[in-house]
Amino acid sequence: MASMKTDLFFSRFHIIDRIFPNLRALTLTSIDYETWCLFKIRFPPLITNLSIDLLVPDSLECSSTAYDVLSELLFLSPFLQRLSVKMAGFIYGDPKIRPPNSTTTSSIQYFYFDYMEIDLLSILAVAPMLHTVEGYFDTPDLKSEIIHLRLLYLQRLRIELCTITWIDMVALFSLFPRLIHFILIAVDVNSDMADGFAWSDLLQRIESFHFKLTFSYFAFAQQPFYLHLFRTKFWIEEKKWFVTCDRTPNNSNCSMLYSNSSVIVCPPKRMFETPISETTSPEPISSPLVYHLRVDDEHLKYPLLHRYTHIKELYLSEVTMTFKDLATYFDISQLTKCYIDHKWNRNPSLEHIEFLCRLPHLCKLNICVTNLSYLFHYQWPRIVSLTITNDHENSHTVLSLNDVEAICHSFPHIKHLDIHLLSICDPSQLINRMKMKLTNIIIRQPHKIDSEPLITREWIERNTDLQNFHYVLDKRDKVQLWL
Repeated sequence: MASMKTDLFFSRFHIIDRIFPNLRALTLTSIDYETWCLFKIRFPPLITNLSIDLLVPDSLECSSTAYDVLSELLFLSPFLQRLSVKMAGFIYGDPKIRPPNSTTTSSIQYFYFDYMEIDLLSILAVAPMLHTVEGYFDTPDLKSEIIHLRLLYLQRLRIELCTITWIDMVALFSLFPRLIHFILIAVDVNSDMADGFAWSDLLQRIESFHFKLTFSYFAFAQQPFYLHLFRTKFWIEEKKWFVTCDRTPNNSNCSMLYSNSSVIVCPPKRMFETPISETTSPEPISSPLVYHLRVDDEHLKYPLLHRYTHIKELYLSEVTMTFKDLATYFDISQLTKCYIDHKWNRNPSLEHIEFLCRLPHLCKLNICVTNLSYLFHYQWPRIVSLTITNDHENSHTVLSLNDVEAICHSFPHIKHLDIHLLSICDPSQLINRMKMKLTNIIIRQPHKIDSEPLITREWIERNTDLQNFHYVLDKRDKVQLWL
């Protein structure tokens, strides 16, 4: 945030606790670290719920690591109970969380974090009041000296781990005597994690359990996988927890084991290739909680696409069949976001239109600049987010001022625009024409020339009509503007 914009912000909110005396929850989206350092001095003391999306611009040299900042957030206020954190652009360093001194503990009860891997045991040591934890953790080293740790209030835990053993899983569980809701995602695990009898002993007090285990290639080289271990009275009758085992063509044993209720945001390619898929459920195998799907001609060879009944995001790449036929392979009725690869221009243009018109909930669209003109003859009132990608194989295609006018006409409710600089004939005209419609613009640039970005804040101030805006340039030369 530039100094003028920062001064304006703090001139209005330096007494934020007086302006909003009952303020208890605060959300800060895409706030740069420099602004946060100024803001935290004025942090409303009675805030109990903080959600922060923090980033380091490319122009700022930040000596603090992500874990330094996270440690600071955990001890920000004695009244803070719920903390949700995303961070980008930081150096990560040592993943341990350290308190300001050995006697201070955090008041946090709910903790969610993304885009980083944290040392689990250091969180447990500094935040004994935790009730809910969600995030990706460094696989803990559960030695005897830390066995005294206990989180007596933790009831909900969602963890993502790598290469954890069953012995460590049992030791980890012993730290949470009141845990009742558990979500586990683990990769590169061994056959010891596939014992349904052992799991049933461990999960006696658990009320809800969702998991996805991806096994190492040689996990069952010496001992085969047995699905009947998950068909016991405990799994089927008492808990009503049903699981599915997927096998790949070149491996007769289980390669992935997951609860039928687990959320698989973006299924790996081998889930498509699976010729054998067994489940303990009496119902036909389905994957209702797969939200993101990437489809090309190779994927369409596999018979399991009909599983995916709740797809929210669809990426279409190198599919030569017609859109009409594509819709017969899986349920498209709940799609909210669609990515159309530039190679779709091999299909007749009207097929793009027909397919997109059949998506009643579509509100986000990602399309190549070479295909965009096909949409200009139609109205897309539900689209609020538009991403226009550059066609590297056909780089001469750029948007003219008339094309910008057509975007404004065809997408009357657009709020977010993401575009590559090479796809714009005149970026200043684009910004000036669309500034009243948009709340956020992302301009992706080629690599810097002579160590200088092509679109700077000074360039925007000099060449456009924008006045009050927030400018951020990240390490990938992506410019973000908030209007």
